[in-house]
Amino acid sequence: MADKDIEKKEAGEQATLRQVYDDTVFFIDSIVNDYRVFPAILQMMKEGKATVELKKRFVLRAIDEMWVNIIEDTLPSLDRVIRNPTRFIEEREELMPIETVRSVSPKALQHLSQHTDLIQKIDGDQIIPSKLLNTYKEETIQTYENKFINTLIDRLFIFVNRRYEIALKEVQDEKTTSLDFEQEFEHDDLKAKMHFRVEIAESADKAADKVEKNYTHTTDLWRRVVKLNSIVSTYAKSEFCQNMGKSYIHPPVMRTNAILKNKDMRQCLELWQFIESYENAGYSMLIQEDIEKVDDEYIKELYSTLALQYLIFRYNIHNEFNVENTLATQLTDAVLNPKVVGELSEIKASEFDFAVERREPIPSAVKYGTLTAEDKLMLQAIDISLDADELIKETMPDKTIQAAHIPEPEPVPEIEEEEVEESVPEEPIPEEQPKEEIVPDETPVEEPAVQEEKPKYTLKLKRKTEEKPKYSVKLKKR
Repeated sequence: MADKDIEKKEAGEQATLRQVYDDTVFFIDSIVNDYRVFPAILQMMKEGKATVELKKRFVLRAIDEMWVNIIEDTLPSLDRVIRNPTRFIEEREELMPIETVRSVSPKALQHLSQHTDLIQKIDGDQIIPSKLLNTYKEETIQTYENKFINTLIDRLFIFVNRRYEIALKEVQDEKTTSLDFEQEFEHDDLKAKMHFRVEIAESADKAADKVEKNYTHTTDLWRRVVKLNSIVSTYAKSEFCQNMGKSYIHPPVMRTNAILKNKDMRQCLELWQFIESYENAGYSMLIQEDIEKVDDEYIKELYSTLALQYLIFRYNIHNEFNVENTLATQLTDAVLNPKVVGELSEIKASEFDFAVERREPIPSAVKYGTLTAEDKLMLQAIDISLDADELIKETMPDKTIQAAHIPEPEPVPEIEEEEVEESVPEEPIPEEQPKEEIVPDETPVEEPAVQEEKPKYTLKLKRKTEEKPKYSVKLKKR
């Protein structure tokens, strides 16, 4: 009964629309035929240049299965880490009145020896302090690895929930129909140009089957996305995340031994890297465009409608500059050089991109407020190292210094029997000895015997193996 009522309602709407359409066309044709100005305008338009394009576009969307598979494969490891977080004993120190201290530790005695102002009275060998350092030991889960997992869950929830909402609203097949009509003509000394465009879009599934709204939301992949969103939302509200609070880390992730040597932690690290590198909206598209022929009767009706619009425009708008009606003025800074475009524009994927705001974890108001004492010391050491590195770069010259050897001298051209004079203290001239030739070869270099007097300088030669020497130096000793 309900289906028959719907059919009757749709039939009534179509009959009403048909009657309104017939009356509108009859009204326009009557005006155009009754006045002489319209045939003249229509004749000018027909003598000009006109283009008409009826285009139909089919957009087929599908969820990208890659990110769903990667997250599903990592969920077991993430679940084990959440259920068994790492723990350590944290020591907390506090100065307490001597009356409330139950036990005295060696650390308290050491602290008292360094802070003698806390000694209240000395009676012989007996020392009575006013306050003592008391150490409390507590088990905590505020480790770097747990903070990394807490940050990963926060980012994973944003990643999955955002793509779930996009898929819920945007991932459906779409059919778009558009009509573009452009007309250029001359009227006396005037050149006229008109552009008329109409575009409508509807769901392709609704157009083909009125019972099924969206085929994508009935697939098994969509049910996996819904389940994945539910699991990640549960992780974000788990007891682990509530205990961690806003204890987050800032990228990059430090590769600690606890992360690299644990299989589950390594998989969580790989998931982190995937989330940071994945920038797609979570679904893919396949687009098909068809251009269809326009009916001649419809083109005739378009000409009549545009003739009416041209007449209304000429009556209300004059081709003159009126300062009183000017809202804004813009002048070009340079001469514009137009180009001739002779190719059709391609369909770009950026036309369907989404502007997504990236959310980062909210840090604490204090720089190291949410960190433990161990984390504070580690971050302070890193800051000091970075400052020292910048100071060294500023003070040292811009040279590349290699450890354990002196840079090689620049190659010099081959010299044959060149005399090398050295300024040395005058000594008795020894007997002339035969010339010594130093040529690098593959045999090991014998070190000279130790002399009584130390030389004023030393020369180190770096030998190249597997290559022939590029030059040789012959020394002639006096």
